[in-house]
Amino acid sequence: MPTQKKLLLVFPPLTMPTSPPLGSAMLKGFVERELPEWRVKILDLNLWMFDRLFQLLEAGALPLDAKTFPEGEAARIDLLEAARAFRGRGGADAFYRRPDVYDRYGDLFLRLTDMFAQGFARYCDSHDDQKPLPPLLQEMFDRILAEQADCVGFSMIFTEQLPLGALFGKLLRKRHGVKVLMGGSCFADTAEHFLRWYPESSDVIVAGEGEDALKELLCSLDSPERVPGAVFLRDGAVQKIPGSFRDNLDFFGRPDFSDLNLRDYYSPEPVIPVLLSRGCYWRRCTFCVHYRSAGLSYRMHSKQFVIEMLKDFAAKGIRNFAFIDEMIAPKHFEWLAKAIKEANLDIAYYALSKPVRYFTPQILSLMAESGCKYMLWGLESGNQRVLDLMDKGTVVADVALTLRRSAAAGIRNHVFLICGFPTESEEEFQDTLRILDENRDCIDAIHRGTFTLERKSPIFDSPERYGITRVWLKKDDPCGGRWGYETATGMSASRAWEVFVAALPFFRAFNPYARTLANFRDHAMLVYERSKAELKPHSRKFPKVHYRPAAPPTPAPVALPVMPTTTGDTAATCCSSHEIEEPASVSTHEIEEPAPESV
Repeated sequence: MPTQKKLLLVFPPLTMPTSPPLGSAMLKGFVERELPEWRVKILDLNLWMFDRLFQLLEAGALPLDAKTFPEGEAARIDLLEAARAFRGRGGADAFYRRPDVYDRYGDLFLRLTDMFAQGFARYCDSHDDQKPLPPLLQEMFDRILAEQADCVGFSMIFTEQLPLGALFGKLLRKRHGVKVLMGGSCFADTAEHFLRWYPESSDVIVAGEGEDALKELLCSLDSPERVPGAVFLRDGAVQKIPGSFRDNLDFFGRPDFSDLNLRDYYSPEPVIPVLLSRGCYWRRCTFCVHYRSAGLSYRMHSKQFVIEMLKDFAAKGIRNFAFIDEMIAPKHFEWLAKAIKEANLDIAYYALSKPVRYFTPQILSLMAESGCKYMLWGLESGNQRVLDLMDKGTVVADVALTLRRSAAAGIRNHVFLICGFPTESEEEFQDTLRILDENRDCIDAIHRGTFTLERKSPIFDSPERYGITRVWLKKDDPCGGRWGYETATGMSASRAWEVFVAALPFFRAFNPYARTLANFRDHAMLVYERSKAELKPHSRKFPKVHYRPAAPPTPAPVALPVMPTTTGDTAATCCSSHEIEEPASVSTHEIEEPAPESV
């Protein structure tokens, strides 16, 4: 028998350690099934790092920056209490019934995370190969070396993970001759730029879907030219192989979290991320780049696959889930909720979608009965012109209807919004404030930000179509840089920031529990489920906001039926942006006959 080889999948710092990494678990299960000569081990260095930080704090060996933590010793003590409460190892009342205490814990946790994210980035940017690593980073690196892997893969989702991943990759290759692979959703359109920025960081980066590409790479590590989605250097030039995307998602199998103790994460109860689909069925939002990681396709797992996977988790005592799909359509939710109920699954979950009228009271009631605790709705704007410019596919008149239906069904509502979309005026942003204010009784959190021009987004590729008169690179970085822009009309970027900051007290007032809860999505679901009696939206204190009166109502457009195509090249473009929303490309074994719907 040949000697079994070992692949180590590393999830590097730094991101919130409230739930395990899904990507690595999906790769482990697939590779070990398809390539029995390879054993796969997952190393969650992000979780390890937080554990180590709290050990050092406990021992008094971790100095806290005085500017970040002016409270001094009190901050150290409270951080230790926060870690215990967040892990369910004491302080249940503080987590579920003391919003004032949770707020302090959440704020301290966020500050600690930000302090180390900035510190790691600064160190990695100025790293000297001739000098030893700082003790904490050396401990992390030694954890990787201790696994004695034949190949190391870094799975990264967030930009904060990239500096450390790149540094460790370089050290593994140069000092120890280990093959290094990288992948993750953040590389969909940035892998080439990243490799030019960090040319010594990896042998190959996978831009796009990882399972089939990783399998091919492990079979031929020295021949990435045949691997779909591979990005690599040859003779100093970056080469990129076009990706491919398997239609039958069920073939990839279930995620394998067996290397991880799911109860070690910083949530009182385990919350497991799962994907029911890949890609986005709408994929037309002009500001977005996320759907490009799936190759502009949209594919869904079968109903049977999803239910059997959830049953398997439930049998192991896991009942809390984050459905992290880009969006889940109303029709998809309908059969999902019915299937969960028919299987008698006692679970809790949250998910993402858009507030549209196709979420009927019946569908939302089914969702609530199946365990949906809250929804993250992509509102973005309360002005129809701006929504149409975003190609969001949403009708303003339907927003309040959907939010109120959701609240009536017992589902809590979080909404996303963007301030300062190109050409948006201050008066148009007031429309967003108005719709929030008028529906404050059924909105529980605002996830907000100012507009950022993302490289490779539709608006970046055709700026003139969206009123942008000039674009320039403000600062280069491994992900393609930060971009400035000017418009002929509407708020400037600097004015949008001022307007946004002025509205922050209003946005913060929406949470019926603790102000920092919205930063911890997994925690929000647990709090909403456990602390119903303690959540009192009527007690929230809202500052006065100023906005223009609502325009006279206009009839909603009639939805037109859309038949799905069998390709995943582009979304349907045969009608206006807010009239239809059904997948332009779906797996053949999923949604039977699509109804016209919007998410």
